[in-house]
Amino acid sequence: MELFNNQSFLVALFIGLASGSIGAFIILRRMALVGDALSHVALPGIALALSYQIDPFWGVLVFLLAAAFLIWWLEGRSRLSTEAIVGLLFTASLAVGVLTIPDHEIIESLFGEFPLLPATTLFMVLGSASLMAVLSFVLARKLLFVTVSPEVAKVSGVGRKYDLVLFLIFSVVVALGIKLVGTLLMGALTIIPASIAKNVSRSMSGYIINASIIGAFVAVVGVVLSRSIHIIPGPTIILFGAGLFLVSLIFARR
Repeated sequence: MELFNNQSFLVALFIGLASGSIGAFIILRRMALVGDALSHVALPGIALALSYQIDPFWGVLVFLLAAAFLIWWLEGRSRLSTEAIVGLLFTASLAVGVLTIPDHEIIESLFGEFPLLPATTLFMVLGSASLMAVLSFVLARKLLFVTVSPEVAKVSGVGRKYDLVLFLIFSVVVALGIKLVGTLLMGALTIIPASIAKNVSRSMSGYIINASIIGAFVAVVGVVLSRSIHIIPGPTIILFGAGLFLVSLIFARR
């Protein structure tokens, strides 16, 4: 019971659950690289927050939500693909972030270093992660409709709206997980559990549920391993997930 009283394990559990649930739709939309690149937009937000001596989470959240709206808006006003738009934002944000974040904060910002959170912040993170996971399940039918029949969804007038919803949920999940995994690796935490679930699932509902469970499992075990070998949690979580993905290929072949 002591294990789950530790806030890092609680945060890993809830962030992993939310990451897996929204990651399922990121994979189905073939937006894996988009999701990974979008997480890097958080870097200028971290730099701005540090310069004003406020919690970097708020800078990350504001920049990611602004980026979600900007990508959604540019998609409707430009002939560029989502990948191209996010790629432009990603490279510009990475350059600005690396130039402006203090040297001693770079590693933590890129790879994560879980700090001790105040009780109010902890409950906010856990509650927000739970809400994002619930929204992913509640909106699953709509998000699947937009994914499977994008042209029909566009004609019916729901396509663009749920594209924005997907971006916003993803942005909030990434912002919540930055301290645990870091900007460089947070996108991977949404991609890897969903990829594993795709290999082992036999139905769409099972796929979404499995992605959520695997996300929580990968995050928690990654934190346990990082504590055992005394290294930062971000790379440990991602490497464990990558190893689990290789194992899942056995089931995919069947």
